[in-house]
Amino acid sequence: MKNKFLRNVCMLLVIMALVAGISGCGKDNAGADKVGANKAANTNTEDKVIRVGCEATTPGWIQTDKDGKLTGYDYEVWQEIGKRTGYTIDYKVMEWDGMWPMLEDGRLDTVGEQISMTDERKEKYEFTEPYAYNYYCLISAKDNPELNTLDDLKTGMTISCETNSSDEVIVDTLNKQYGIELKPMYYSGMSVKDVALGRCDLWPRAETSSMITVKEMDNLKILGVTDILETNAYPFAKNEKGKELAGLASKAIKEMKEDGTLKELSEKWFGMDITTPDHK
Repeated sequence: MKNKFLRNVCMLLVIMALVAGISGCGKDNAGADKVGANKAANTNTEDKVIRVGCEATTPGWIQTDKDGKLTGYDYEVWQEIGKRTGYTIDYKVMEWDGMWPMLEDGRLDTVGEQISMTDERKEKYEFTEPYAYNYYCLISAKDNPELNTLDDLKTGMTISCETNSSDEVIVDTLNKQYGIELKPMYYSGMSVKDVALGRCDLWPRAETSSMITVKEMDNLKILGVTDILETNAYPFAKNEKGKELAGLASKAIKEMKEDGTLKELSEKWFGMDITTPDHK
């Protein structure tokens, strides 16, 4: 009788242990599933951000307004890309020269400030669909008696070149076209004030920016519009993530071209449609 009673007690304890184990496993799995789901949700949220670098000094394209907020064509194009892709656009303002190393080492995803898509850059970066086309102008001081048209360009005249930009390509093209040797003056940022003050003879910039600049700053004039066409697109790193993000942004840009949004933004900021290369 005692042995039978002990056997029954043992069996009951075993059954209770099994039930507790099964219940415990279920609770652990549910907890793990919940933690995993939360972790996945957080990861997805973090992944849905595109970090865009800019200097915020290009009139009409991207700059800060009187309240310190970013405005301009590039800024609004990126906000629209964000809406269409479901990504948060995180604009980061910094020095021009610092953006490119950050793009290459993954601290930035792209640069969003009127970037020229040159052959040299295409070898290093994954570019989106072009979203703008610009003919370059040359700006000079209004009171410079030696410069009235592009035909007045001469060897030895100084021209501003921003480091790590496409300005050198513009200078080389001008030298070949006019048979001259302009003298580059290198700056790490915007240099148009030096032109207005007579410290530098010429400043190369897209027609859109040039029109706004001469209105906003005294003693400047557009010397003329060149035949040099700039194609604008957004650069991403040449890796799997960069290719994916460039593809998403390109799809949004194509949609914006098709439904007229890109043209509308262009006309809002520049009074002209620069979304096709035949607008000159």
